[in-house]
Amino acid sequence: MALKDHYDWIKLDSKSAADIVRREIIRSTKELVLNPEKHQLDEFYPNNPGNIRRFFRWSYRIIFQVQEDYIAILNVIHTSQEPNKTNDS
Repeated sequence: MALKDHYDWIKLDSKSAADIVRREIIRSTKELVLNPEKHQLDEFYPNNPGNIRRFFRWSYRIIFQVQEDYIAILNVIHTSQEPNKTNDS
């Protein structure tokens, strides 16, 4: 699920809670540029080439890839989902 999907799901119960979750996840991803290597390699990502990392915010695992010129957010996964699921395929 993408962040928007999680937002839409939470919003069914509470728009304010959905806004808080979305805002915090976006804020925390913006901080990655300061020191992305401080986060652990994602051991659940299949065939991790060594630059795919993850961190947690509440019950969400944010998976990102560190490139030379940018950081790509690959997925946002609720921890109740399978830990080795890294995309919707």
